[in-house]
Amino acid sequence: MATATKPGRRTAKAPTGKNGSNPQVVPEFASDSLEAELSAIGRAVPIREWAKVPADYFANLDHYLHGPPKKK
Repeated sequence: MATATKPGRRTAKAPTGKNGSNPQVVPEFASDSLEAELSAIGRAVPIREWAKVPADYFANLDHYLHGPPKKK
């Protein structure tokens, strides 16, 4: 699985806040890296797990995430 610490990635830190808080590190991604990351995640999932995804998952995404009735 891909990680946020791949070689060649840069990170930028926001300036420290007035209250002395330590800001989170914000990764800077190349324009095509989201597709590459999602593809790597998809390849890391075993085929037997992909087989468990319902055939109508995308048509009924709201049903599977939030529970309203399925669309026909």
